[in-house]
Amino acid sequence: MKQMCKCTTKPINYAFKTMAPNGCAAQNIPVMDPITNEFSTFNYTRGETSIVGNVSNIRISGLSNFIILNGEMDPNTFQVNFDFLFPELQILGSTIMEGVFNMFGFSFPMNQNMLLNERLEQLRIVGEYTFAQSLINSNGLRLKDVKLNFYVGEVKIENWDSLWNISANNFYDGLSSQMLAFLAKEIQPSMDQIVAEYVVPPMNNMLSNFSMTQITSFFVNTAKSWTSENCNASA
Repeated sequence: MKQMCKCTTKPINYAFKTMAPNGCAAQNIPVMDPITNEFSTFNYTRGETSIVGNVSNIRISGLSNFIILNGEMDPNTFQVNFDFLFPELQILGSTIMEGVFNMFGFSFPMNQNMLLNERLEQLRIVGEYTFAQSLINSNGLRLKDVKLNFYVGEVKIENWDSLWNISANNFYDGLSSQMLAFLAKEIQPSMDQIVAEYVVPPMNNMLSNFSMTQITSFFVNTAKSWTSENCNASA
């Protein structure tokens, strides 16, 4: 089983790197690196926070430039360990928003017209999970004992808001960089609970329909498809 895991994991990782910059027209998969979005609106309300606005010309790059540091499965316990690194993820674009942002009991008015230039450097994602028998289908699978953490080496924000002067922009960029790095550390003790509540249930519903053999075949066939000539052209 351990040898089977190694044979299926590496090809799918390589296949994604190959497919992502072009997409896969045969499967209607768009370009995955970079991910682009011409225009979207949003309206977010939670508690005392209420923000409306839009984003445009979004470009997220670096998703296929990951490094697998570890990816193993114990053949006896079916426990999977993974550890991979994104050297740099960059977000470019622009956003317009207004509203009220509440943090730590303090409310701050927001009015922004901003060009975005943000980078996450050395984003490392580490976790483990165990394959077990599904609780709703004896022939299917589920994930249990899921653990996940992520670590950010550095957050670099160099945005520009046309409504502010140079000093205000510099202050906001510096504060935002420090705050995001701080929040990334503070959320780590809660990551297992967040994953268990929002990620594991839908994953287990899907996996309940598949056996280990079927999952293995899916990854093998997907890797072959993504590296075929049919996926060379942009979707």
